[in-house]
Amino acid sequence: MRKKKYLEIYPEILYGNKIKINIVGNPKGLLYLAGLLTELANVDQEKVEDLPVGDREHTHLYSLNDLNEHSCEVEICRADAKGTGEYPEYLTYPY
Repeated sequence: MRKKKYLEIYPEILYGNKIKINIVGNPKGLLYLAGLLTELANVDQEKVEDLPVGDREHTHLYSLNDLNEHSCEVEICRADAKGTGEYPEYLTYPY
């Protein structure tokens, strides 16, 4: 039984096409990811001094550091920009 955090995030590729993203973890790993997502969702970007207006708070997860060896690098990013609340042009926000 694993006692350490175990978390893998990787794309499943079939015939050269990405068909889904797999997130696999033990309870500690999934709670770690949940904590990162909660922290990112709750951060007040307006109070982050080294975040320029128009940028978005984000974090990177790296294989063999934050994730297990079969994972690829993952970037988790807020969609809303500091100071403007705008979303990237490539996103459509339907609400």
